[in-house]
Amino acid sequence: MNGPVRIAAVSFEHGHQYSYLRAMLGLPSIELVAVSEPDPDLRAQAEQILSEGGALESVRIHRDHQDVFRADDVDAVSICAANAAHHDLTLAAAEAGKHVLCEKPLAVTLADATSMVRGCAEHGVALATAYPVRHAPPVWEAKRRLASGELGAIRGMSLTNVLGARPSGWFIDPTRSGGGAIRDHIVHATDLMRWFSEAEVAQVYCEAETLARDIPVEDTGALIEVFDSGVIGTCDPSWNRPPTWRRWGDVTGRIVCDSGIVEFDITDYVIRVTSADPGVPYREVSFASNMNAALLCDFAESITTGRPPCADGYDGWAGVACTEAAYASARRHEFVDVPRFR
Repeated sequence: MNGPVRIAAVSFEHGHQYSYLRAMLGLPSIELVAVSEPDPDLRAQAEQILSEGGALESVRIHRDHQDVFRADDVDAVSICAANAAHHDLTLAAAEAGKHVLCEKPLAVTLADATSMVRGCAEHGVALATAYPVRHAPPVWEAKRRLASGELGAIRGMSLTNVLGARPSGWFIDPTRSGGGAIRDHIVHATDLMRWFSEAEVAQVYCEAETLARDIPVEDTGALIEVFDSGVIGTCDPSWNRPPTWRRWGDVTGRIVCDSGIVEFDITDYVIRVTSADPGVPYREVSFASNMNAALLCDFAESITTGRPPCADGYDGWAGVACTEAAYASARRHEFVDVPRFR
């Protein structure tokens, strides 16, 4: 493919789409050609961003997502609908020959996730999972240091991805979200642990409760994930921090290795490296960049070059598999085997 990838933003039900929209307007590898959103209030917010970016006249505004799928000038779509709608929208896009960047979690059931991965493959289009955290500079630097072998083999991992106690709307409607904090938040932490260790999750133990607010989904949880390499990881995905918490949320990690420790916090844009070498026992490196822009650049490059995206449909599928196992574990209060893709 020559020239920029022509993209449409499909649905703004998940607020991440607004961040993606802003990033799209400034990337030479992407040409934003259309947006689609049935809800007039959400559509008005998108129009405001387009107006601020000087793109309101050049980008088509659709009320029906099918108008985007039928368009000849759209190469790819970014889908940020409520979780339960990901499956149908992704397959509609794939059938129309559009490459897909789908917001996490990929789906609300493993059967839907499998159908999405296979459907996109059958139609010859790329399926990328929106895991922008992989592209956060502190995470990328942590990955580089772990892959270099300078700290030896990974022996343990502990990650958090938490929010203040404030999710609302479809996020706390189990028919549209598929669950609460477990569904929404273990995917980033689990994906990073898979990526860092280059291993799959074999078993999961999870406890989950609704403790912070009176809502119909869980807002508090804790997981132990046993990887097929034998490494054990833990994850806190809770939505239970006070609403007055100083930041919107976090993704933090501590990776314990044979010869040192890597720590990162993407909302503080910093990684901390503690080495067993007394000559350089502690280093702190600060970063600042737009992980959403990097996610979109990777997606566009995967289309133009034909290589897989950094986080593909299978990576999204693996997150759904771990989530389903976590819910089963929370019901049974025991370790549960994680399914493998067939």
